[in-house]
Amino acid sequence: MRILFYDDVARESYDPAIMESSGLGGTESTVVRIAQELSLTHDVVVAQGARTTPLKLHSSLHFLPSRELEPFSGRQPDWVIVLRKHRLIKQLRQRFPSSRLALWIHNWQRREVLAWRAEIAKQRCQIIAASDAHRDHTNLLVNGTTARLLGKLLGNGEIIEIHRIYNPVNPHLRADDTSYNPDKLIFFSTANKGLNQVLDTFTRIREALPNLRLCIAGSTKETLFNYSELDHSQLEQPGVEILGRLPQQEVLKHVRESLCAFYPQNRHAETFGLIYAESNAVGTPVIAHNFGSAKEVLSSSEQLVDCTDTGELINRLREWRHSNRPNVFLRDEFTLSNVIEAWERFLVSSTITR
Repeated sequence: MRILFYDDVARESYDPAIMESSGLGGTESTVVRIAQELSLTHDVVVAQGARTTPLKLHSSLHFLPSRELEPFSGRQPDWVIVLRKHRLIKQLRQRFPSSRLALWIHNWQRREVLAWRAEIAKQRCQIIAASDAHRDHTNLLVNGTTARLLGKLLGNGEIIEIHRIYNPVNPHLRADDTSYNPDKLIFFSTANKGLNQVLDTFTRIREALPNLRLCIAGSTKETLFNYSELDHSQLEQPGVEILGRLPQQEVLKHVRESLCAFYPQNRHAETFGLIYAESNAVGTPVIAHNFGSAKEVLSSSEQLVDCTDTGELINRLREWRHSNRPNVFLRDEFTLSNVIEAWERFLVSSTITR
């Protein structure tokens, strides 16, 4: 098959070399891994709005600027997989009229998606979600009674097919003999993923456990201080260390050295939570609130806490600090081979009426 992944959202271009050298976000690293694996048996192009020069990795895998008019040298793609951007659906259907079309979403959908619902249905576009929780939420929003009635008023009230395909975890990740520091916690994310609440919770916990350190990876200090909604004084409190953007190997070194990945917040639910799966894959437990995909992705319920209960958090950390950390592992569903099998089933079985 000829498969086109179309990303007009990412602000910077990305590819396997960039992933290895400087690190990528969860969505971008997922696209790279899926594209690499599918290119072993299919012709794959990753089109990016932020890319200015083409990159050919081998005969079946190209990273191209999205303005490239003929990504497959004049032949129509069999599949166009659009990343996150609803408003591109109509444009891409006009550009690739005979292609099968899917919208691959990585964020929780808001009610604004209802404005695009009829167009998605009209253009025979399917949706791919990142977890069961993500799929169920999206299905309720776009296929519920109100949504379908509105869709009929706007021209199309048919059911939109919604599929779940998990994100893959690096197949080389596994627990090793790295010793963890019982005083080190790590949070990997950007400012809009509950960091204010995590910092506030850390401040309260540190009153009982004053030796704790919280390492923040994924954003530079300059970037974090540019977010006006963040309490900047919390970033400068004792025990907080900003690691910045790091290659995945360095991030995972910090994860292995940490008592746990620290996510006690209930403001931003993960649609998948790659850091949850990666942490468990290298043997590091996670402390997370039970919402979004957390229960679905984490390998044991011992990692779920009520993040509003400071006492419960302190007790859990004390227990883990005294050599009682849970044994965690990567669930089979998230291995690269199983995720690729799910993609292959989707690509072969999903059809449209032309």
